[in-house]
Amino acid sequence: MKAPRPRSLHAVFARLLGDNRGVSAIEFAVVGPIVFILILATLELALDMFVDASVQLAAQAASRVGLTTTDPASGTRADQAKAIVMAYLGRWKNAGATVTIATLNYGTYGNVGTKSYTSDLGTYGNVVSYNITVTMPGFSGIPELFGVSTLTFQRNYLVQNEK
Repeated sequence: MKAPRPRSLHAVFARLLGDNRGVSAIEFAVVGPIVFILILATLELALDMFVDASVQLAAQAASRVGLTTTDPASGTRADQAKAIVMAYLGRWKNAGATVTIATLNYGTYGNVGTKSYTSDLGTYGNVVSYNITVTMPGFSGIPELFGVSTLTFQRNYLVQNEK
């Protein structure tokens, strides 16, 4: 019996290059993680935009209630504005969010941006800033890949109180 002849290196490479078995698995192993991360990033961005839109709606609704100087049937205008904000943003607490509501009564437009304010909703003609902030971790972990541990969504509405 003859011993098998060693194949030339050229023949071995020619045989491997002609073999297509397993190519799909290798392609998936290379492209699959990239596609998965892109899908997760898209979902993260969509959810972040949804949170941002809900902060916008909450600030608009709270400022609408606060700018009317008519007291509600029960409670105060501040309590009603806070209840409206929490109705819009309370669900994000389940995702680890912190909701902060601040009202700054500047009195007149000339005082806006100064330290001359009180923390109330003011009366007729007062200029009030409604500052709503939601701070939360990301949904998917994608922001952490870029060194962002918390996301902050903020809206500031400046209104002049009416009758």
